Amino acid sequence: MAKAWINRDETAKQMLARVLKERPLLLLPQPLHRVPLSVNNIIEIIGPSPSAKTEILLQVAVTCILPKNWNGIQYGGLEHSVLFLDLDCRLDIFRLSQSLKLRISKTNRNSNHQFQHDDMELLFKDCMKRISYTRCYDSFQFLSALKGLHSKLDKERNEDRNGVDVLMIDGIGAFYWIDRGFSSLPQGNPNRKNFCFQTVFETVVQELRKLLMMHPVLVLATKTVTSQVKGWSKNEYREYMPLIWQSFVTHRILVRPSDDKRKIHDRVCYLAEWLLPALNLSDEFFVGDAGILTLL
Repeated sequence: MAKAWINRDETAKQMLARVLKERPLLLLPQPLHRVPLSVNNIIEIIGPSPSAKTEILLQVAVTCILPKNWNGIQYGGLEHSVLFLDLDCRLDIFRLSQSLKLRISKTNRNSNHQFQHDDMELLFKDCMKRISYTRCYDSFQFLSALKGLHSKLDKERNEDRNGVDVLMIDGIGAFYWIDRGFSSLPQGNPNRKNFCFQTVFETVVQELRKLLMMHPVLVLATKTVTSQVKGWSKNEYREYMPLIWQSFVTHRILVRPSDDKRKIHDRVCYLAEWLLPALNLSDEFFVGDAGILTLL
């Protein structure tokens, strides 16, 4: 048995095709397009508030839930399901639906197909079925939501849905100061493990690792940070998350308002820079009605 496995006849091309099928690379929309990502990657989108972090998640979600092809029209979507955990409670569902409809309408106008209003509504509803939204108001609800993802993903697998699931966590550090305050309170039972931000994130990482073992997903998490120096010239920011979370992250991108404070079409210009892996370039972008647009 072992000899047959060792002598397995498989070319490098076949091996690569097999691996990419099991762990397909995902090319996300701007400004996350510079680095190809795959399942089990943990991407942290950091920046001051505001810096369009939630908007980036929203636009990635729209790209994920759109189909690749529908009724002969190429929509360029990933056709994946999205699990959205809102810890900051900032996601505007109306904004999500507006962005999705604008993306569908723009694609339809650029195609040569006749597209009826009923067809557009059918496609819209089909896309919205691929997104699951949960709002969490404290760490206990967050941990409960993470534990509940196992059964939710099992259900989706049984329904034979397409694609790699994408887990989005908006505001991973939202409850940091609340949990830190809890850790300073006297503990009732000395035999129980103290509740604090450290133990919370030990459990968060543990639950995510369990999830990735059973249901490989791509994880996108936003985090609000502040600069340690005047401006962001040295890309230095105040890190407050426990080391167990920092070491769990595989990719990190910094987004922030542009230093020159200029505006494009009366909108704030932002900069996006990859810190992990470190890329010696940055992308300028702004947020329009139809989503994120980069500056050439």
